[in-house]
Amino acid sequence: MKIPTEVDTAIIGGGIAGLYACLQLRKKKGPDHTMSLFEASDRFGGRIETVEMDGFLAEYGPMRFERRAQPLLMDLICELGLETSYFHPYMAATDPESLYRLKKNEMWRAEGRSSEERLNALELLSLGILRILDSSGGDLDDPRDPRHWEWWAGLDEAYYHQIRTTQTFRGELLWNTGFWNVLSSVLSHKAVEQIIHYGTFYHEIHSNPNAAEWIVFWLRGLHPNDELVGIKEGVEALVTRLVEKLSSVRPPVPLYLNVRLAGIREEGGSHVFLDLQEDGGENIVVRARNVVIALPQSPLRRLISFFPDPIGRLIESVIPIPLFKCFFVTKDPWWNAQTPPQTWASSVPTRELHYYYREEGGQRRGMVMVYGDRPSMHYWQPFIVKEPHVRAELNQDKRLPEYYLKYLSLQAQTGTVQEGQTRPSELTCFGIRDWSREPFEAGCHIWKPGIQVESALRELSAFSPSGSGRGRGILHVCGEAYSDFQGFIEGALRTTLAAVEKVE
Repeated sequence: MKIPTEVDTAIIGGGIAGLYACLQLRKKKGPDHTMSLFEASDRFGGRIETVEMDGFLAEYGPMRFERRAQPLLMDLICELGLETSYFHPYMAATDPESLYRLKKNEMWRAEGRSSEERLNALELLSLGILRILDSSGGDLDDPRDPRHWEWWAGLDEAYYHQIRTTQTFRGELLWNTGFWNVLSSVLSHKAVEQIIHYGTFYHEIHSNPNAAEWIVFWLRGLHPNDELVGIKEGVEALVTRLVEKLSSVRPPVPLYLNVRLAGIREEGGSHVFLDLQEDGGENIVVRARNVVIALPQSPLRRLISFFPDPIGRLIESVIPIPLFKCFFVTKDPWWNAQTPPQTWASSVPTRELHYYYREEGGQRRGMVMVYGDRPSMHYWQPFIVKEPHVRAELNQDKRLPEYYLKYLSLQAQTGTVQEGQTRPSELTCFGIRDWSREPFEAGCHIWKPGIQVESALRELSAFSPSGSGRGRGILHVCGEAYSDFQGFIEGALRTTLAAVEKVE
């Protein structure tokens, strides 16, 4: 399919944000509004990657979503004829070494005594947030106080807006400080270290993200009236169905693979010329009235020289969070359908362990997912074989399952880890995906302290290449990385809608 030399709107990036932009532009502008999407790689979907492994669907990319807090995604799932499925709620490890008892000098009340309860890392994190906000009316020495959860159940987007814009902690706006900074003001260093070390979720305290944004992240994630769901057909079905839908409308939306944006040149404040490079082919120039740039930080950084300085600074205002996943499928697993996530998570270099189980024709099969960030990812990175690492690697480096089992077998010698009984010969399939590699260099992103996100998103949603203020907003940045719902597809969809509204 030949690339046109002129379009009304060019969409750069074929992940979920770029594809969703095409869908919404067709709905908003109709078939006479010409558009083309350009994806630099050889596949659509970006960080969404579902792989079938011996009858299991392994989600190497996003896997869980809040049903209540993510209405755009739920609507898209319904529109594409997909179904949601149950996903375990956030859980923390509960083995003895991962639990923490608040001492007398850590109690919020001056007359308090040492706690009799041992708290897991998620309860410690919740307690820290409750103390920072100091609004629940509950006992700030007891994260299990029902009054906290009654208050939490009433939180909504209006309250999150307040946290993002005007909420202060000891006289300083939350958005202007780091989460680690404020958390260490309400929890002891030892308690914070307990969360960092045993938190079986990517808490990223050690990256010291924007306090307002990260508090909102967890207020949503732990909302008592919400639930986590997956997608029954696999998350990549979102991408497959979107591509099919865009290809079946009349006229179809042109979607191009292996075409990279190399340069942007402004023309008179009303159009831009895009310098495109086909993989192994010729250079092409496309004239566009609007450009929706649906890219994460790493590829967007390569375009900074074409943007005004204030936009460049905003692009540098998020922290890339490297994430990895490993999957192992085994015959006759020791776990069953009731085994909760995080079982033995403190015995493996990881943040989370998830277990999957099925029985067919009298045969038992199981899959375990190892999911983590820094520093545990460095344990697994040597087992990546292919360079460049652009897809999940299946059944490559045989050391990967050996080291997984070897690590657990060290624990099994104490008689505490049943999984040490699993033998390499029982593993039928294994895989690894490291999202710290190019072109993404991150599994998700979080805002740095000092960024008022709502203001930043307004600037990114429409701007001129020159930044002079004379031209209209031709360029529109969207996607998970630059959103108010980072770490989730919902964030990509929200910013895409904002960008599409600015397209003329």
